[in-house]
Amino acid sequence: MYDNLNILKMARAKMDWLSQRQEVLAGNVANADTPRYLPRDIKPLNFKEVLSGSSAPAVHAAATNAQHIVPEMGPDPFKAQSVRRTYESSPDGNAVVLEEQMAKIGESKGSYELAASLYQKHLRMIRTAVGNR
Repeated sequence: MYDNLNILKMARAKMDWLSQRQEVLAGNVANADTPRYLPRDIKPLNFKEVLSGSSAPAVHAAATNAQHIVPEMGPDPFKAQSVRRTYESSPDGNAVVLEEQMAKIGESKGSYELAASLYQKHLRMIRTAVGNR
């Protein structure tokens, strides 16, 4: 029922995108001393695609044991891309700028909190309209 509401769909898609971006940015920070490591980021979220349903993010099951049935994996809607900037690299070829990565992490955190707040407020509004408190 709530999946058909565009505002909830957009907020959930934004939160999914931001959580995946946090993982990629954390990997960049973790590899800040790895030689020849290029920082990665996720392509920006396109809300037009989310609303049309063409790139709706989905949570997939993972096989944690070799005896488990391997789930079918569709294309990952949030694919990480390497960011090439050779002018900002250390002598060992590492191109991670920690200040830039930390700024992106802070921006993602604020955006996630905003999307979660919007999601909660709209659910609360729907509950009030239905008569549940």
